[in-house]
Amino acid sequence: MGSVAAEPPASPVSPLLPSGEREEPPHSPGPGSSSPPRTARTFGRGFRRLWATFAVSSLGDGFIYSAVPLLAVVVDPRPLAVSAVVATDSLPWLLLALHAGAIADRFERARVMAVANVARGVLLGVMAALVGLREIDYALLVLFVLANAGIRAVYYSASQAAMTELIDATGFNRANGVLYGTEAATENLAGPTLGTMAFAAVRAVPFAADAVAMFLSGLSLLGLRTSQRVRDARRGNLYDGLRHVLGNRKLRLLVYLMASLAGLQGLVSGVLVLVATKDWGVPASGYGAFVAAEAAGIMLGAFLADRLARALGSVWTLLGAAVLSGLDYLVMGAAHDWPLAGAAFVLVGFAIGVGSTIAIALRQKLTPDELMGRVGSAWRGIIWGAAPAGAIAAGGLAVLGGLRLPLYLAGGAQCAVALVLARPLVRRIGRMDGEQALAAEGATAKAG
Repeated sequence: MGSVAAEPPASPVSPLLPSGEREEPPHSPGPGSSSPPRTARTFGRGFRRLWATFAVSSLGDGFIYSAVPLLAVVVDPRPLAVSAVVATDSLPWLLLALHAGAIADRFERARVMAVANVARGVLLGVMAALVGLREIDYALLVLFVLANAGIRAVYYSASQAAMTELIDATGFNRANGVLYGTEAATENLAGPTLGTMAFAAVRAVPFAADAVAMFLSGLSLLGLRTSQRVRDARRGNLYDGLRHVLGNRKLRLLVYLMASLAGLQGLVSGVLVLVATKDWGVPASGYGAFVAAEAAGIMLGAFLADRLARALGSVWTLLGAAVLSGLDYLVMGAAHDWPLAGAAFVLVGFAIGVGSTIAIALRQKLTPDELMGRVGSAWRGIIWGAAPAGAIAAGGLAVLGGLRLPLYLAGGAQCAVALVLARPLVRRIGRMDGEQALAAEGATAKAG
């Protein structure tokens, strides 16, 4: 996930859509973009800088991914207190998502990213000092986590929106795969491992390392140029992104699919630690490594998503990923030991990496540039909000039908959702790959 001087003219009402619903054209860079469009196979200097700073900041986030819960246990070991700290980290996406998207659409996105990461560097530096001096208490920890997560929401909204200014739409799958795979490798694999070891040695080190990573990322982003937001582009309403998501039939279908999958994924995650340790024989000390197996699958899936989409088409790849993860949930439900369950869990991660990468790229292709930040934030608010609901439901289902019932229900329902939405998704969105391939060929021929 260029500057637009004014709102684009209304397109004619499509005969395929109900009255009043407009078909959005595929994304294309607007006038005034500071970087020329790039093809799917070549990334320019702007995207490479974006990727490098994203990798550094994601690694920094990985340092405190496990250190924050560990610090919460030290400050207040009560289960409710620890879970509240963890929940606080996702709270801004429910409270500030629309505001973060509006900021990304109203100001130059590279500058938003730079300011956000420098601010996070200052915040984390103060936190590291308090932890090192043993002056941190529970209230301060919650405030720091909330502030850091809120600023991160702004950074994340701006980074996905800025990406679409730096490359051509034909490269969205590959670019999102690179970013998503990098995030899995740094924030979910390498970062937590290093952060846990550092916390065990000196508690302040992970927070200091994250502060340094944010400073370096923010300072580097000062050299990145994206389009200036113009006056007309800043007048949009805070809720325009949500209206676009719900008013565009193609985006609405994608949200139905991805929110359903996120809720069913939450159904599994809500009981995963119990099933793994009680039924599959995963020791408590090895649970972190078991979860890391999914992250490895996500990383591989994200990097291969573009190749699969080119071979099968974006929609069929997305539907295939949904069915694959659903079948793997069924295998996990039937498994009696950790090797089989772990192998299926890796494939679940692979499917998540592929599906998320493709879905984000499709969303970006269906979104006008001046709405990119707000649509992305509304999308994340809906989809990421479905996962906690599934996790809560998992507890009740486990009480009624046993620990494995949520896995069986999630697997069967996920396959059913993919089958039900397959036909409308293929009809509405399936032809986009062919249309954009022809557009790219035409642009290449014209340039030649």
